[in-house]
Amino acid sequence: MAMDESLFDLSPEQTDSTAMPRTVVFSNETGSGSMIICPLFSGAELYYNDMHLVSFDEAPVLARNVIEINHCRVGRYECSFGENSCCYLAAGDFAVCAAARKKSSSCFPLRHYHGITVLLDLDAVSPEMRKQMEWYGVDLDVIRRYICTENRCCILRSEPTIAHIFSELYTAHSVPDTGYLRLKVLELLHILSRLKDRDNVQQTDYFNQHQVECARRAAKLLTQKLTVHQTIEQLAQEVGLSATALKTCFKSVYGSSIYAYQKEYRLQLAQKLLTETDSTIAEIAHQIGYENPNKFSSAFRQSLGMTPTQYRKMRPIG
Repeated sequence: MAMDESLFDLSPEQTDSTAMPRTVVFSNETGSGSMIICPLFSGAELYYNDMHLVSFDEAPVLARNVIEINHCRVGRYECSFGENSCCYLAAGDFAVCAAARKKSSSCFPLRHYHGITVLLDLDAVSPEMRKQMEWYGVDLDVIRRYICTENRCCILRSEPTIAHIFSELYTAHSVPDTGYLRLKVLELLHILSRLKDRDNVQQTDYFNQHQVECARRAAKLLTQKLTVHQTIEQLAQEVGLSATALKTCFKSVYGSSIYAYQKEYRLQLAQKLLTETDSTIAEIAHQIGYENPNKFSSAFRQSLGMTPTQYRKMRPIG
């Protein structure tokens, strides 16, 4: 996730391995986000990503042999490759891909995302660093052939060894220690050097841009028409997909079924209305699409562990 070319220039002349971490804050019409960028060594940077937006544009990757490593801690992250290949990282997922293959934008379907990115320009790693890597069992030539040359995107879902490495990287987030971060990234690269031998690497489901846009339109309809009860078949017809294709793509994009997504949105809106308005429970239930206030109260309590009335009493006074 590079914001502009200056953040992605990893040449030995311009990257100081002793440079301090820096923070980039940005916003657009869809929200805001921030990155803590930690230089590791010539050819490598680590990013702590904190996103509260739908998408932002990235700089194009100009170098050929660059890999992008992403780990999703919270939310969902869309990996897009041109017009016909989108896949999604959920919490706990780890992905490594040829960065030049990605399209020049990052998307976050749930409007929030916390994760780590490591950018590695294999051609910019110094000979001295390569020798150190070899001592740790890191083979950049294997990574180059498997990831860059073959233009791969490899995903490991909730893999314990990788989860442990990233949990330590997240723990180091508050006061980044460059030496410690380097060791953890070398540990990751050690795993990548043996990626082709792992049997849990997934060639995940991909969706084309048309399918993804249809899923997004369906999500918009679900949140705009809370009082309209549509079947999945009716919704699919309205957005232009078969019911089966819509259900499959929607679940991949948003991480939940169509009805679960709408229910969660309704209850989030209910929380807002309970704290910001004086509408009655029955009025709020009707406003978010529940014909029966008792069913609304039951769903609310099941989700939040308290009734709407109890939740409202918790709002600040004044």
